[in-house]
Amino acid sequence: MAVAATAVGPLRVGGLELSSPVLVAPMVGITDAPCRALCREFGAGLVSTEMVAAEAVVRSTDAALHLLDFPGDVAPVAAQLVGCDPAMMADAAQVCVERGAVLVDVNLGCPVPKVVSRGSGAALARDVSATARVVAAMVQAVAVPVTVKMRLGWDASTINAPELARALQDAGVAAVTVHGRTRCQKYEGTADWAEIARVKEAVGIPVFGSGDVEDVDTLARRIQSGVVDGVVIARGMLGNFWFVRQAVHRLATGSGLPDLDFADRIALARRHLDMLCAYHGETRALRIGRKYVAWTIRGCAGAARLRAEVQTMDTRDRLDALLDRALAAGPHPEGWFRPAFVSGEG
Repeated sequence: MAVAATAVGPLRVGGLELSSPVLVAPMVGITDAPCRALCREFGAGLVSTEMVAAEAVVRSTDAALHLLDFPGDVAPVAAQLVGCDPAMMADAAQVCVERGAVLVDVNLGCPVPKVVSRGSGAALARDVSATARVVAAMVQAVAVPVTVKMRLGWDASTINAPELARALQDAGVAAVTVHGRTRCQKYEGTADWAEIARVKEAVGIPVFGSGDVEDVDTLARRIQSGVVDGVVIARGMLGNFWFVRQAVHRLATGSGLPDLDFADRIALARRHLDMLCAYHGETRALRIGRKYVAWTIRGCAGAARLRAEVQTMDTRDRLDALLDRALAAGPHPEGWFRPAFVSGEG
């Protein structure tokens, strides 16, 4: 079905105006400062830190505070917190704002056992009243918008997203993001956008949809038809940050942008590596950057052998040489394909 070429403009979340309804999800191990800078450059209306444990923030652990780094040339940036104690979450939200976050998001969707076993993430969302108390404490503690990212429910028999969204709206939440899977589905199966639409019908605050956001025309149709107010891109951009630019452009202008060719994907990977090295230092950046290089060269001739070599690359020169070899080999006849990745995003 063709999508009408209707432009979609800015969107307001509480007192914050976003330049685009295309957001980038908080993703553990992905949305560090360099990633956020690229996504904002490509037009994302809001980017976020990785998920950070509220307890670690309050205790001021080095790891938590490193994640809450907000370089001044990238804005707006949200911070995402995970936890289940109202006072702890409120205190952590204040730290986030003091460090530069313009919005604080609550993770109610993380399905990983080490999070849910502590009563946080998707486990907290099972108890609507408890979740509302946590969020209300945060709303009272900070002047910036507080939002949440949730799933449809714990499993197919306990879907509670509309009820939870209404309670959170009453508690002062400025917007909700709904991942169209249950906790028990984790990242399997297909996201249910009809259930996301039910949440949109249940509340008067902005609702963002998440899950299987991989096609710009589908993305645009869901916003233009009123299924959601905006979309959150997660795994759909891995190995292909350009997808963010394509989505933003499609919504702003009604027209499409072509995919990057193989040479341009390699060039973008090199640029991202430069940014990682400048921010993290070469040694750490190369460890972080290996997965991005592996994703970028998927679909090139001899990709399996080259991807195996990526894991042993310990200098920037060796990584550049590998990219040179991938570029010389060229794309496989079947072309690039989207990588599989499961992160701590909700």
